[in-house]
Amino acid sequence: MTVQNEEYDEDWRTERLHLLVRSAAETERRTLPANIAGTLLVIGAAQSLPNAADFYIPMLLRFLALFATALLYETIRRRLDGRAKTLVPMRMASAVAAFGGASWASIILPIFLDPYLHPASYIVTAGVFISVALVITSTSAIKRIAIPYTIGFMGTFFAALAFIPPNTAIWLAGGLTFIMAGIVIFSIGSSRQRLESANMLVHNQRLTEDLEEALARAEFLAIRDPLTGLYNRRALFEDRIYENAPGNRYHVLIVDLDHFKQVNDRFGHDTGDRVLIGVATAIRDVLRSLPGEGHLAARLGGEEFAVFLAIADDTEADNAAERLRAACHRVAARFGLPPGVGTASIGISSMPRGEHVSEALQRADNALYEAKESGRNRVKRQVA
Repeated sequence: MTVQNEEYDEDWRTERLHLLVRSAAETERRTLPANIAGTLLVIGAAQSLPNAADFYIPMLLRFLALFATALLYETIRRRLDGRAKTLVPMRMASAVAAFGGASWASIILPIFLDPYLHPASYIVTAGVFISVALVITSTSAIKRIAIPYTIGFMGTFFAALAFIPPNTAIWLAGGLTFIMAGIVIFSIGSSRQRLESANMLVHNQRLTEDLEEALARAEFLAIRDPLTGLYNRRALFEDRIYENAPGNRYHVLIVDLDHFKQVNDRFGHDTGDRVLIGVATAIRDVLRSLPGEGHLAARLGGEEFAVFLAIADDTEADNAAERLRAACHRVAARFGLPPGVGTASIGISSMPRGEHVSEALQRADNALYEAKESGRNRVKRQVA
C-alpha cells in the first residue's frame, strides 16, 4: 500500500521525522559497541604502519565523534520518550553528523598523504569505507544527517588532496567520487524504502488514533446525552453507575423545567438547547460542591432530568434539591425568560441500597406532580 503525497502535511512530516530519528537513535544505541570495536580494529591495524603516530589525532577525533553522536541520540531518545514536540535543534544534529564524517576521513588521510605498501593500509581503507557506507545508508532517509555526514567525509578528504601531488590527487579524487557515488545510489534506494515504511507507520498510527477516538465517542454516546453531556436515560437504569456510591441509603430527584415549551415556541429551539445546556452545567456545579462521592445526573429526555444523590440524611438531600432549584432559577433569569418559564419543579424520594432506581424514580415522579400542582418552582418529597 502506498500513501499519497497530498496527505503529507506538516504534522505528518513531523511524525515521520520522529519515527525515522527514533529508529536511527535505537540503531545507534544497539550498534555502539560494534562501532567502538570497529574503530579500535581500524586504528589497531593502522598501528602496524610505519607512520602509526600520524593516526593519534585522527583516533582522538574519531572517539570524540563517537561520544558526541551517542550523546546526541541519547538526548533525542529522552525527548521522544518525554513526548517533546521538538527534537534537538537540527543544526546541532547536522554539525555532529558532519564531524562524524570528517573524523572517518581523517583516519585514512595519513595513508594517502604518506602512502606505504602494507596490508594494514588496505584494512584501514576498507574499514573506513565500510563504516561510512553503513552510516550513510542507515541515515539516508534523514537528509539533515546523511547529507552533512557525506559532506563532512568528502570535504575533509578533498581538502587534504591539496597536499598531494596533482597526478595522485586526481586519481584519488576520481576513485573517491566513484566509490561515494555507488554508496549514494544505494542509499537513495534504501532511503525510499525507509520513507515509505515510515509513511505507512504514520498512516497506521493515525488510523489507530481515529479508531480509538471513534470507539471512545461511541462509548460516550452509548451512555451520555449528546447535548448536555450528562448520562442518558439508558445509563440511568444501569446498576454499574451507582457502584461508587457509599452508604446504604440515597436520594433520587426528578427535575422538570416549568413551561419549557414556551421557550422553544417564543425564543427558538437554539435558545432552548442553550438553556438545557445551562441547566445541565448548573446541576453539575451543584453536585461537585456536595460532600462525598457518587452523585450523578442524567437527562431523561426533553426538559426532564434525574439526579442521584449519594446522601442518606433527608435534610441534607432536601437542601441539595433546593440548591438545584435555585440554580435552575438563575439560569432562567440569565436567559431573560419570562417569570415562571424555565424554572424547575423537583420531586425527591429516598432510595435504600438494593432497590432498583426505577422504583425510586416513580416516587420522585409522584412528588414532582405534587410540586407542579402546588404552583411549580418548588421541591416536594415523597417518602419511600
